Amino acid sequence: MNLPDYILQAIKRIQIISRKKVREIFAGEYRSIFKGKGIEVEELREYQPGDDFSSIDWKTSARRSRLYVKKFREERELSLFLVVDASPSMDFGLYAPKREKAAEAAALLSLAALMNNDRVGLLIFGEREGKFVPPRRGRGHFLRIIREILVEKCQGRKTDVAAALKWVYRVARKRSTVVLISDFYSSTDFKKELRIVAAKHEVIGLWIREPAEANLYRVGPFRGVELESGESSHLWPSRSLLKDHMGRFEGWLRGRFAGSGADLVEVSTNKPAYLPIENYFRRRL
Repeated sequence: MNLPDYILQAIKRIQIISRKKVREIFAGEYRSIFKGKGIEVEELREYQPGDDFSSIDWKTSARRSRLYVKKFREERELSLFLVVDASPSMDFGLYAPKREKAAEAAALLSLAALMNNDRVGLLIFGEREGKFVPPRRGRGHFLRIIREILVEKCQGRKTDVAAALKWVYRVARKRSTVVLISDFYSSTDFKKELRIVAAKHEVIGLWIREPAEANLYRVGPFRGVELESGESSHLWPSRSLLKDHMGRFEGWLRGRFAGSGADLVEVSTNKPAYLPIENYFRRRL
């Protein structure tokens, strides 16, 4: 695939940023937060001073007439599913396109997962199901994920988060970590679907937010085009009305995630994506 220069430059920039920050910050914290499916006994050995009493295997100790402890090994075999909105509204951004910020956040998480030997899968959605990249490992897979997020276009003009979550439920058979990356301007309510998916998987929403969308009142009257409907109209932004609308949307969105037991992290287009993700990881530790 021959990609435009600006896409290649974005891929290179995101790759450099993500590798640096994951090495500095995320790799260990990712492993601590996202546990594997359980633990198994790797070996038995004699008790040594300082060993945790809770790890003593009392049956073996009684049989051999000396204390033995269990040494455990974590069974990870985790899959990280990145579910990324590629609807037209994700192409907007005065500071940076929301799509590029989504790719930056996805790169940080996928690289941290791959460094912990977890598999990473990608589902791209819009109004309908888009591209599915099955979970895999490897550097080439990492680069493909970034590229697909930046270039993939979905049919239709709207965003259907509920349909995307239904898709996740069908595809992710085993318990996984699901990261839903979107501006959440959904044409449908997704309360039910989010609750169902969160009951089976660990779900985190990354809310890609463009600050300019809450500050249109500063520019005065203008003619605008609604990216997801394609309709144009004259707009006279009102500070109070816009603030009220955005406040109600934020409350509605946070309520959907809190009600399902899933986490929501706000990622602004005018700041590096690693900052809110780092803060989230540290809150979870």
